[in-house]
Amino acid sequence: MNVYIDGQDYSEILKSADAASILNVVQSETSRNGRVVTEIRVDDVAMDEEAFLNLTGGLSASFSTQLVRDLVVDSLDEAIKYIPRLKKGLEEIALHFEKNETAAGQGKLADAAEGLDWLLSVFQKCTTLLAVGEEANGGENLKAALAADVGRLAALHGEGKFLQMALAIRQKLVPEVGEFALHVQRLRDLGSFTQ
Repeated sequence: MNVYIDGQDYSEILKSADAASILNVVQSETSRNGRVVTEIRVDDVAMDEEAFLNLTGGLSASFSTQLVRDLVVDSLDEAIKYIPRLKKGLEEIALHFEKNETAAGQGKLADAAEGLDWLLSVFQKCTTLLAVGEEANGGENLKAALAADVGRLAALHGEGKFLQMALAIRQKLVPEVGEFALHVQRLRDLGSFTQ
């Protein structure tokens, strides 16, 4: 299989290697250069790492990479853009519960929980990639508080206490997401200065 990393031919080095060996070499090479694999294409078909590892054929594998710092900054920029939409969605969910429109509120609540989970995951991964410790402690504490609030919402939901859910969303969750935005912005600022 012909192997390319950012257009550079590595076929001679990896001539008869299996998929796991190829991926290992590519990840080691990119990591050594402060980069991370962002896309894998085999015969011009995009796939994830798991699919690549299960690959049994193919003529050409192309790996695209990005500087870790750039990936972190891009991810945090997306998170910063997403936070206002999440806050607005949470407000709408609270309004649905206040109007006794529980089906609409429940449907949107699942989406908001997924979005909040994505936001927390981006923060965690970017904190790890930037290797920040003390700088992220406030964000880590708030992350734990957000997780606890989601747990409380789940308990209230299980008890059918939708008005209390609306109150908890408005008084706790929305302000904490707003406060978390400040930590995401600080992390983004730190990422733009990290070399």
